[in-house]
Amino acid sequence: MVFYELGISSLGCLLVAGNDNGICFVALADDPDRLVEHLLEKYPHAKQQENDTLLTDYLIQILNYIEAPTGELDLPIQMEGTSFQKSVWNTLLQIPAGQTRTYTELAMMLGRPSSVRAVANACAANSLALLVPCHRIVNKNGNLSGYRWGVERKQILLGRERALLSV
Repeated sequence: MVFYELGISSLGCLLVAGNDNGICFVALADDPDRLVEHLLEKYPHAKQQENDTLLTDYLIQILNYIEAPTGELDLPIQMEGTSFQKSVWNTLLQIPAGQTRTYTELAMMLGRPSSVRAVANACAANSLALLVPCHRIVNKNGNLSGYRWGVERKQILLGRERALLSV
């Protein structure tokens, strides 16, 4: 069974969902109902859980990270996807906070330099916002591009990571 909790951050509403194996879904949006709709598309039987100490703790840690992203979030996650997607997501975990890589660089890190489009698609399929840091991927010109939860949020997250790491 998947349970979820909602919170409010400076970047909008946050939904964190998990089960016995860890966190399986983290998303940001302006509308909490939209977040729940997205979750239910993937996990039709998900239930809102209030006063779940562990899930609440995860939610608080992620909310704190959004406001002051120091280091990395070290929370149990459950990646659900193809083996290629999981390899992309695991490689994303190697990119330090405050740094960026291009889709091409990420494909090279995977040893799959001709798979740039597939890498971009895997990033777009990431269901673990912030925990699997696809916000650290930029286009080949170094510009911010597509981010499932909004390019403006991506820009703010990267700015906060860089600012806190430069202190």
